[in-house]
Amino acid sequence: MDSIKDLLQNKNLDEPTEITAIRSYCESVLSFTPKINVNNDIIWVAAPNGILATELRMRQNEVIERCGLTKKLRIKVG
Repeated sequence: MDSIKDLLQNKNLDEPTEITAIRSYCESVLSFTPKINVNNDIIWVAAPNGILATELRMRQNEVIERCGLTKKLRIKVG
């Protein structure tokens, strides 16, 4: 069992919770680590290939609900 100290050391406190939620969703459900950029009101998620980007687009509503996004979600290949 991990101690609280270990859990807090691994947590990036500068990263918004929306980004952490998107990253963990992509890693657990689709098995890839996305590149994520945040602009004023848009979250850009870059998938490594078209297949994963398409799969993520098909699950876009689920991602928005599960991750509690308040900004627009845009998905691209990159």
